[in-house]
Amino acid sequence: MNIQKKINNIQFIGNSEKKGDFYLVKGKITGTLEVECVKCLNTFERKVDEEVKYKIVKPTYHGFDDEYDIIEQEKFDLDEILKSEIESLKLDYNICEKCKNKEFNKEF
Repeated sequence: MNIQKKINNIQFIGNSEKKGDFYLVKGKITGTLEVECVKCLNTFERKVDEEVKYKIVKPTYHGFDDEYDIIEQEKFDLDEILKSEIESLKLDYNICEKCKNKEFNKEF
């Protein structure tokens, strides 16, 4: 099944396939996201362009998958997955252009 979802400035385009008691979701997350620089703490726009692969399983899954990120959910909810992905990107080690080439090795 083809899927298109947009949350604010972030868009997911991909597809999902039910395989027994789990779903496989493949797609791309694109757009822009306002994030905070970890060095100067100023906010800036980060371009997002990431391929994603999810295996959506029922909770207390004990398996492992080399190809897919495992997500445990009672009911398949792509909105929840995308919101979680957006929050993860915001918490990533984001550095603005101004700080990329600066050294911050100061002793206190």
